Amino acid sequence: MPNRLLKWISLICISGSLLFAQEEDLFPIRIDGVIVAGNEKTREEVILREIPFQFPDSLEMADLELIQNRITNLFLFHRVELAILPDGARNFLLIQVTEMLYIYPVPLLFINERDWDKVSYGFQVTHVNFRGMHERASIGGWLGFNPSFFLDYYNPWVGKQSRFILGFNAFGKRVGNKFFDFDERHFGGSVTIGKRLGFFNRLELALSLRRIGDLPQSLSVSGKDYDLVPKATLQYRNDHRDLIEYPRSGYYIRWVATRAGISEDQPNFWSFMFDHRLYFKLSERWSIGGKNLLKLNSEDLPIYDRHFIGYGDRIRGHFNRVMTGQNLMMHHLETRFTLLPVRYLSWGDAPPSLAAFFQQLKYGLSIGLFMDSGVVWGTQTYRGPGSDADIFSPDGLNKPLSLNAHYTGYGLGLHIHLPYINIFRIDHAWDENGRGEWILEAGVVF
Repeated sequence: MPNRLLKWISLICISGSLLFAQEEDLFPIRIDGVIVAGNEKTREEVILREIPFQFPDSLEMADLELIQNRITNLFLFHRVELAILPDGARNFLLIQVTEMLYIYPVPLLFINERDWDKVSYGFQVTHVNFRGMHERASIGGWLGFNPSFFLDYYNPWVGKQSRFILGFNAFGKRVGNKFFDFDERHFGGSVTIGKRLGFFNRLELALSLRRIGDLPQSLSVSGKDYDLVPKATLQYRNDHRDLIEYPRSGYYIRWVATRAGISEDQPNFWSFMFDHRLYFKLSERWSIGGKNLLKLNSEDLPIYDRHFIGYGDRIRGHFNRVMTGQNLMMHHLETRFTLLPVRYLSWGDAPPSLAAFFQQLKYGLSIGLFMDSGVVWGTQTYRGPGSDADIFSPDGLNKPLSLNAHYTGYGLGLHIHLPYINIFRIDHAWDENGRGEWILEAGVVF
């Protein structure tokens, strides 16, 4: 590496100056190569393979922002900064990263189904950058609500040019039935293979097998006290979001087709899911986005594979309302405005053993105005164990699809940008009748 470039890098790293100091009128600018700095544990190829350009090439400012966002979306670094380093007639792109702590044993304490009354606690060991190659491996378990154990491995990029995807998992858990007063016992695992189709698209096939035990025979498909559920799931994703943690521009498409069952004593159905999201950046501080989620099924679903609004998917304004059906549709609309742009803070005197936790920690503040709407339809009945009574969805719905069946909420949220959890939201929502509720959550809805 030329001595002049070494001096440039040393100056930037020592001064901590902001990157992208160049003026807009300097673009397009020719880039002859890339230099990566700060990646002590992450292999350089993990960063370079996210750059959708071959150098030398001429780049616009928007191209540099794309590179910065793609590397940030790896969720491996506290901060990603870029600078252009001139060396005579040539220009080099410097990518300066601040690494996180990648392997850590952590206690688990989290809520389930977005319900603060359903708390789980346990322990896990996770490596989010195994071998420095962005592979994720974890093992752990928890007690409390729906006690579980798990073993997961996922590699998003196998082979430099082939770009394959590989993953597997094994799990066991006890799950409280959402209709009747008994616990199901789930054991199973899956294998995922896939391929990245360019820089924005990926295709994955997952083969899974579950054993659901402790079922009343009146509710099982097999007529026994357990069901075996084999599934094949094909998933396509097209992700053009700027920042996954808090999107402001771009779009996201996810299509999933699932086939369950092989023999007659197993659940047999087709299931389809369509997730579409679109974001527009109206100004540097103001953006608007929308999401449509649609889940469709061809046959009756077993009691343990139902679709719900009111657990993972919720309508703010009807946050605690529970609905289930054969099919589901949800809509979200939100406009976001930045009050305090994201900035970074470091603890310079942190002990060496804690330094990785306190470098380039982000903070910022935004607000959001939102509207959520959703509906389920095609609800089927179930006959409870030892009962002659049929049960519908928890709130008694058994309606076809119609506009009048939609539930809608709207409100205002405060979005706090924080390290590690990215976003903490404080939302206040109202339903159609003006009844309000407070919601505290981590992460964006979409």
